[in-house]
Amino acid sequence: MNSEDEDKLRLILLLIVLVALAGAAFGVPQFLTTWVIEWLISAFIGTVFSVVAASIVEAFTGDFLKGILKTIEITDEIKFSISLFAIVTIVLKYLLFHQF
Repeated sequence: MNSEDEDKLRLILLLIVLVALAGAAFGVPQFLTTWVIEWLISAFIGTVFSVVAASIVEAFTGDFLKGILKTIEITDEIKFSISLFAIVTIVLKYLLFHQF
């Protein structure tokens, strides 16, 4: 796990604490505070799963898959590229954790 991933996880944890404290301090309804905290916990778990899947793919392939791009054409004017690394990571994340 690189420092960028660690920073993302720390930020999400900090947001969870801030939402809990702000909800209590400002009298925000508990259902709303709980809903936001549950959403942030889900984001945290999804980030952890993504980091694990990407680490596994990178351990087996190194940087090889990062250089292979697939262009997806939605219309004649709208096109975007995605790396094979991203595709394999998404597939592995689904196979391991049943989550996109």
